[in-house]
Amino acid sequence: MEGILYCTLNIFCLSILILVFLQIIKSKDKRMSQMVYLLFIISSVILCFSDLVWGIVDYALLWNFSDTVDFMVNSVYHVFTLVTAYMWYLFSESEMGTRTTKTKKGLIVSLIPFITGISIIVGSYWNNWVFFINDAGDYQRGKLYIVHIVICFFYILLTSVKAFVRSFKRVNYLERGKYRTLAYFCIFPLIAGIFQVMLVGSSMLSVGVTFAAIQVYVRSRQQLISVDPLTKLNNRAEMERFIDHKMKNRNPNKDLYLFIMDMDYFKKINDKFGHIEGDEAIIIVADAIRNATDKTGLNAFRYGGDEFVVSGEVKPSFDPDDFCVLVNEKLKEETERRGKEYSLHMSIGYFKYTSEIKDITEFIASADEYLYKRKSERNSKRVAK
Repeated sequence: MEGILYCTLNIFCLSILILVFLQIIKSKDKRMSQMVYLLFIISSVILCFSDLVWGIVDYALLWNFSDTVDFMVNSVYHVFTLVTAYMWYLFSESEMGTRTTKTKKGLIVSLIPFITGISIIVGSYWNNWVFFINDAGDYQRGKLYIVHIVICFFYILLTSVKAFVRSFKRVNYLERGKYRTLAYFCIFPLIAGIFQVMLVGSSMLSVGVTFAAIQVYVRSRQQLISVDPLTKLNNRAEMERFIDHKMKNRNPNKDLYLFIMDMDYFKKINDKFGHIEGDEAIIIVADAIRNATDKTGLNAFRYGGDEFVVSGEVKPSFDPDDFCVLVNEKLKEETERRGKEYSLHMSIGYFKYTSEIKDITEFIASADEYLYKRKSERNSKRVAK
């Protein structure tokens, strides 16, 4: 009965992980972090499969397996426990954009514990370091088993702590949520790992890794719902949720602003260079706005087409006109950096929230009215010239 339960748990975990794997390979998201997440899922599948095979070998009543087979199955299990931890570490670091995944030095340093862990697993064949099969054919933990466990959890805990700390430094609330999801990943594997260490012969680690993988996958699906696929900015629905929350939960020590922006002469870029280049221009604008809002307390959203909205609470000393200038300065820098033949410019209107504003529509309309007022003034000056 114990063997049936052990194998059933692993089959359940395998089924979930394979479903996640199939969904990921269908996705059009080809970012490096998603490719690493795919490797994490694959290593988790192998981990659970090897644990399933170990259960069959250990609890089999009709067949007798040799100690060599038992040793090989356990070797694969321990190796992929480490591989899964390392793949998660790389995925999390990639999502946070740390130096680990951007530099050769970072990758080499991060591999040192991994190589150490693999070495002691392989060395178990001769020295019984991590585990061994005794004369009775039973699995036994070796004197360096705890080192193997520490290395696995070193990767998970290190990147989780970094993500948690960074979540308090991020002004963008969507990024804060992403970082905290990365930080909370360690909870399931950590609890499961403790049970695994305490209860020899349990399959808790497979369950912990599977639940953690689901947690991250669900979060990524939620992001797809709330993020614009082209620019990776928050979309209109997320904008409405955010502004509605801020209007209902005002900080009396800060001012709530809403900026509405649209690209000047965007149609000319589409007509002259084509729609693909038009999409590239929108991405440039999104990146420029993202750079301008960084560390300001403002959040950027794609409102639709070539229109963008920026909103958030700022200190009373904040100058909205300076921010408008900054957006176009960043846009000029970004366009020149990419060597584009055209120049880009944003027309920007804004409005500071007052208690007289009743809803989001009125708030946006107030900023929109100012936007068209500024456009009209600019066009009048051109006509006068």
